[in-house]
Amino acid sequence: MGITSVFLLGIIGVIFSLIFKSKILSMIKREGTLVRFLQNRSWFKNPYSSGIVLFLWNTLITSVVALLFLILVLSGIDIAFLNIAVLGGGTIVSIVAWSTFNIAWSGSRKSRIKMASIGSSFYVLLGVYALYQFLTLKPSYQGEDVFMAALGLIAVLIIAIVALLTCFVFTGFQKRQHLH
Repeated sequence: MGITSVFLLGIIGVIFSLIFKSKILSMIKREGTLVRFLQNRSWFKNPYSSGIVLFLWNTLITSVVALLFLILVLSGIDIAFLNIAVLGGGTIVSIVAWSTFNIAWSGSRKSRIKMASIGSSFYVLLGVYALYQFLTLKPSYQGEDVFMAALGLIAVLIIAIVALLTCFVFTGFQKRQHLH
């Protein structure tokens, strides 16, 4: 399975998670330990401080996934499915955390959007960094091929855009309540 196939499968998986967002949100229990923990914290009621915590969460999970991915690459372990498992696991953990933030939030819609904007801005910064690196990419010596570096930066940019949209949708828009 090539990298393009893995990439497309990942994007298709995220699209399905957005389509079935309400199903995913319904799996997070309002009485859950983490939901109650967040709801009982005074900082969580403030959209700025909760947004910063969400930003830090996104930074942490992205760093852990990147570190695990780097360890796999540097260790010479050439098991493609292990790389897919690391990336997929990071995505699943992030979506569960974003869903938990969504369920735990009890403030106004405007405050929810503020929290989501601050929290997902990590991916804006990551995307801008990847774009800057791509635009200023130059060979370090005469004749160096920078194609793979450019491809990696484009992949990071696409991942950042998809993560930005997914994080914002999961944290910024409340689960619709059905009226009976």
